[in-house]
Amino acid sequence: MALKKGCAHCEAKGEDRLWQGSEFRVVLVHDTGFDGWCRVIWNKHVSELTDLSEDNRHTILEAVVALEEALRAELAPFKINIASLGTGAPHLHFHVIPRFEDDPTFPDPVWLAPSKASSRPLPEGFHDRMRGRLVDRLGPMATDSSARADEAR
Repeated sequence: MALKKGCAHCEAKGEDRLWQGSEFRVVLVHDTGFDGWCRVIWNKHVSELTDLSEDNRHTILEAVVALEEALRAELAPFKINIASLGTGAPHLHFHVIPRFEDDPTFPDPVWLAPSKASSRPLPEGFHDRMRGRLVDRLGPMATDSSARADEAR
């Protein structure tokens, strides 16, 4: 991945990676109040889904589906939200967010101010089981030094 200084997605500092490949990665997002919130991030600077080839569009959308299936199997949420929102960051990415009836904004969108705090922790062994599920669906993780998972949690 060609890194660009000042690009948060290129620098990928403190990412809690659940899976890494040459084209994209899956990360667990922390400090949202929504435990299990993940992103699928295309590694190269691409802004829109239509900027990708048909094969690459299929690849990233299959990753979103694989992540949704893994989160549903692991957490049994009430609902899954999937979003790709426009920002100044030129990295196509999808948010995959498990929703629960006791989450901070339920039944409203996650983007609203929280009406309550979440006390739902991730289950013991979540990271390892999620990594296993994603490897089963997406294949082995990339092993080069730029693609290794940052284990800082």
